[in-house]
Amino acid sequence: MLFSKYLTACVSLFSMAMAVTISQNTINRGFLNLDIGDITIEDGVYWSIIDNAISAMAGSLKVGQGSGFYITSTSSLIASTVTLLSPLGSLENNGIISFNALQSLTAPVYNLVGLSFTNNGEMYLGGDGSVLVPVQSITSATWDNNGLLVFYQNTRSTGPVLLGAPLGTINNNGQICLYNELYTQTNNIVGTGCITANTDSSIFFSNTLLNIDPNQTIYLADSASSLRATAISVPKTFTVAGFGNGNTIGLDIPLVNLPPLLDAWDYDASAGILTLRGAGLLSQNFLIGTGYDNGLFSITTDDDLGLLSVPFGAVTYSGPVPNPGIPAACQPCKTLPDSPGTSATTSTTTIVSTNSDGSICTEVDGIVIATDSQGSWFTTTTTISETCASNPTTTITST
Repeated sequence: MLFSKYLTACVSLFSMAMAVTISQNTINRGFLNLDIGDITIEDGVYWSIIDNAISAMAGSLKVGQGSGFYITSTSSLIASTVTLLSPLGSLENNGIISFNALQSLTAPVYNLVGLSFTNNGEMYLGGDGSVLVPVQSITSATWDNNGLLVFYQNTRSTGPVLLGAPLGTINNNGQICLYNELYTQTNNIVGTGCITANTDSSIFFSNTLLNIDPNQTIYLADSASSLRATAISVPKTFTVAGFGNGNTIGLDIPLVNLPPLLDAWDYDASAGILTLRGAGLLSQNFLIGTGYDNGLFSITTDDDLGLLSVPFGAVTYSGPVPNPGIPAACQPCKTLPDSPGTSATTSTTTIVSTNSDGSICTEVDGIVIATDSQGSWFTTTTTISETCASNPTTTITST
């Protein structure tokens, strides 16, 4: 056997004290210690880590342009834990970052802190949400999203998405997408970006005493999505698109309807503003756009998973959205991309060697990378043809 070990990718891993740089496409399966200081993935290459139960990054992470950093769990039971907890660490993404535990029954833990977060590319955090409560937080003190940021669950859970440091500021000039998620705001939101609620997702503005930029667009993309805001005495105006087809906009208290003294809601048809009122002086304004029919609004109860139920605390609109389609400030949402190395592969390699007597030997090997019945990865190398040996041989090595 001339070829006894198959490398799944050409690996160039230059390690220095407290730093590692990925300069060629790299796939690692199984246990891997990421407590190695700063991680840099150079432009145009990827690092795909598969079935590493705990990925605890100790330093900063930088993903270059056209690059990818993938952490994937293919286990049907145990999901991934991914953390970046260094108080001085930073996360900068100019390519694709994907943390994917969609195949795992238990909830993932994605806890990214650090000093700063900057996303100029695409970033995906996905899990199942059926068992246990997931952690989905990017709570860096300095927080900037200029690209696409996706949070995805197969099944909605009570665990909220948390963005930015509490009482701090997040700057969103890009696109944030939610699938089966609850996003709870805990800080100022500035920027001209968009937050989209897809597939039974909810957005809760829990502290409306803080600044929530009216230039930030909230897009309710389907009939099961919802928006809730804490009512205050000096109301804000939130920019909302996609209201209609039965989705809801509400407050954290019941709406008070005492006509003719007080209406629980009213719609200014010329300005396109829906006002909701609770407890007399407490209210909020929502710029939903023009074209709505007053006869199709009605009061309902908001009891979305992960939020306290508010009887008669929301308004729904039974008609279609008057101005449908993705708003100008928003981008199309995407689901999680495929991770390199997560599918079984078959390939061949040819080895040519020269014996001591000068004769030339040629060996053709077939390589299969797959998982066994227990979900463990293995590599099988089989000699298909060999001029220097009469019988094919098989070697199985763990990877």
